[in-house]
Amino acid sequence: MLLFVNDGMQINKSGIEFAQIQRLNLFKQYHEPAMIVTRQYSNELHYIIQESGIDEKHFVNMFDYFQHARLVDAHPVVADDIQVNPNWQKKIDGQNIVYSQDGSIVLIVRCKSKDDPTVLNLQTFDHFGKLLKITWYDTRGFVSVEHLFDWKNKVEAENYFTPDGRLAIQKTTLLNKQGAKVENYHLFDYKGADYQFTGLDEFTRFFLDELVADKAICGDGPVGIIVDRNFENAWSVLHMHTRVPRYMQLHSIQVNDASDIMNSTFNYNYEWGFHHLTDWDGIIALTPQQEVDVRLRFGKYGVPIFHVPSAVVSDEQINAPHVPFANRKKHKVVVVARLSPEKQQEHIIAAWPQILKAVPDATLDLWGYANDAYDVKLRKQIKKLGLEDSVSLKGFTSNIAKVDDEAQLMVLPTSSEGLAIALVEAEAHGLPMVANDVKYGPGDIIIDGRDGLLTKNGDIDGLATAVIKLLTDEKKLAEMSKNAYEDSKRYSGPVVMKLWQKIIDDVKDKGANK
Repeated sequence: MLLFVNDGMQINKSGIEFAQIQRLNLFKQYHEPAMIVTRQYSNELHYIIQESGIDEKHFVNMFDYFQHARLVDAHPVVADDIQVNPNWQKKIDGQNIVYSQDGSIVLIVRCKSKDDPTVLNLQTFDHFGKLLKITWYDTRGFVSVEHLFDWKNKVEAENYFTPDGRLAIQKTTLLNKQGAKVENYHLFDYKGADYQFTGLDEFTRFFLDELVADKAICGDGPVGIIVDRNFENAWSVLHMHTRVPRYMQLHSIQVNDASDIMNSTFNYNYEWGFHHLTDWDGIIALTPQQEVDVRLRFGKYGVPIFHVPSAVVSDEQINAPHVPFANRKKHKVVVVARLSPEKQQEHIIAAWPQILKAVPDATLDLWGYANDAYDVKLRKQIKKLGLEDSVSLKGFTSNIAKVDDEAQLMVLPTSSEGLAIALVEAEAHGLPMVANDVKYGPGDIIIDGRDGLLTKNGDIDGLATAVIKLLTDEKKLAEMSKNAYEDSKRYSGPVVMKLWQKIIDDVKDKGANK
């Protein structure tokens, strides 16, 4: 059994979550036991799991685990199910139902939307109008957590309940001698005992120890851990009391300066993990070049270095009918990536006036959710350059296949990557690509001149030239589209699973020799 350890799972997923889901599907196809493991609480988690196409039996969340709420039949609670005083005055305010008594609000029932009466939470007030508590409903239909507020309207305690209403966990936040906030978790009546933990990391460590020993979930065979969110989870994994094989998965470049791989400071996501390098059973790189670079710097420590791509092209996609190039939207260019400074969407926007001069009907769609209000910067840039009619920020979509099947060209002007799942997905849908030749990924995925073009990072004119070259040569684009379909087979299930098999065998060998 391999456990893919993450921090949380959200509707707006990053490449790490997409990689986990593709990996889980691959393991399922090859009958290798695996699960995604998360530690953050969300009352909408199981809605997200279902929307993501994940089988709940292959997913474990820490709060679910201790709340005995991992696999629960759904019976959503709707507004009409909430019992209220018939003398209270009722008012509809968007998705909220507001109840008042003698002119003061006493209860707000917050629903999923004004058209969906599924209850998300209840907000309870005293007769002075002060918020006392918020009671949150799991989307499956039971009270899952309540937030209790102090006289300053700050949360002083969070109580987490089992589906039958028993208190399972209490979280409190206190100040230490230095005035810093310290989170404490109290686990009640777990296997007949109570436990106290200082901080989420200690709680997570305890959870992972319990999970790997839980034969009902992990079975009788050896258990290994793949840490997909190193910054959040490495401490907990490396401090487990139960010693199981554990591997640090790299999802992006491991250092801050790609031009100085041997001496550069570490990417903060992996810094702590690299400082405890010999405590790992292996490091997993995403590309052959990253494996070489990691081995050059760390090979002397004797820790095994593997490489496995994060993207998997399914058999279904490989065997799907190809989209005739003539059916694609003429001169439609897309970027699929988080709106984030390192993705450098501002570079393609800066190049766009040149592109429009050569291809007046070209359009550019930027897909992805925003980090650090980066979308605000991009919107200002678009407005300043007068590009509102041809450049659009589309937001997050879970239907990337439709985007890839409609466009004629994918652009990724990124400054650094781990692999770039978006490029592999584009290739699998026959979408030609233009991307910066940076560490790592684009140079492994794109075969320059065959299924796309590689550009130099920071060269705005060169980026514009590459896009214009392809948009003004429909015959070349169509040929690249055909080649892209074929080249994507390098990321097929059998190819990727063969690489994973080395790690699976390593876990089995270490488990057998304990």
